[in-house]
Amino acid sequence: MNIEAPSSAHGDVAFRSYRPSDLTVCGRIAKEAFPYGRGSERENSSKWTMEGYIESSLLYSTWSEVACVGDEVVGFLFGRIEKTWKGRNRFRPLITELAMTARFLLRDPLMLARSLGLMWNVWITEAKLAEHRPESDAEIELLIVDSRHRGKGIGKQLVDRFLGAAKNAGARVATLYTEDLQSNYRFYESYGFKRVATFYDDVTSYFAGKPSTAIIYALDLKRSEAPERPR
Repeated sequence: MNIEAPSSAHGDVAFRSYRPSDLTVCGRIAKEAFPYGRGSERENSSKWTMEGYIESSLLYSTWSEVACVGDEVVGFLFGRIEKTWKGRNRFRPLITELAMTARFLLRDPLMLARSLGLMWNVWITEAKLAEHRPESDAEIELLIVDSRHRGKGIGKQLVDRFLGAAKNAGARVATLYTEDLQSNYRFYESYGFKRVATFYDDVTSYFAGKPSTAIIYALDLKRSEAPERPR
């Protein structure tokens, strides 16, 4: 089962559950945050890649929430809370993801060779994550705030609301995976997450064309100050 993110407002920012119609704007925000293919003839593939990345993250999430200013989506957080994941068929997301990948390749067959290289790096990175990621009851899958609205506390509010729901569901430890080139990893450190592992990030290095370090963070929800409960 998924947790329905309760709608609420904090000042000029409102929060609600993600809708399928949000995919295009979330893809644009993700494309800006992770500029794969910018300035190249493969520019359109960047849009498809980011939308596919969002759809893939949603497959493994039980919490999906967007932040809005007026009617405009300006940020989003997708996450998994283990208690609400139990009972799911864990092979179904993988099968769906493979179907999504095939659809992407059929849309742009010239991407096949590049995609095989990407998939190889994804598999390597996933194996490293499985080795280094600690056991947890909750995980942030994807958090992005539009660059025009950063510095306003929106990211913190999204994390507060997710961790509040996770803690209410009995979660004790929350984790996340990020990297050092394009993410604001210091945000998580200032929030209270502790760095528990690092390794060479094959996926980000593949896209960026230069070495990147993957970082795994963990937060002890029992010891941390109680996050704000979603209202």
